[in-house]
Amino acid sequence: MAGQADRYQHQPYFYSDLFDLGYEAVGELDASLDIVEDWKEPLRKGVIYYLRDGQVRGVLLWNTWGQVDAATRLIAEKSTQYPRKPERADLRLAALPG
Repeated sequence: MAGQADRYQHQPYFYSDLFDLGYEAVGELDASLDIVEDWKEPLRKGVIYYLRDGQVRGVLLWNTWGQVDAATRLIAEKSTQYPRKPERADLRLAALPG
């Protein structure tokens, strides 16, 4: 509430299903941010990280379900843990099924 000492910490969240594809997104997804793609199946299943100054600001979960809470934590922690090409960092997201 206005005037309260409590900090507002809500992260925007949205989702959609597109026939056999779907996504969940949390945080700031902005074309002006840097992105890092981590595909388990190219263009079918993976995670796209949106970065500002090397910190995760938003996460797009493409056909990757049940990971919104983990993605929200990455953003809240101002994490720099995301896949780096060519090696992979500890994502701190649960392993993708399959």
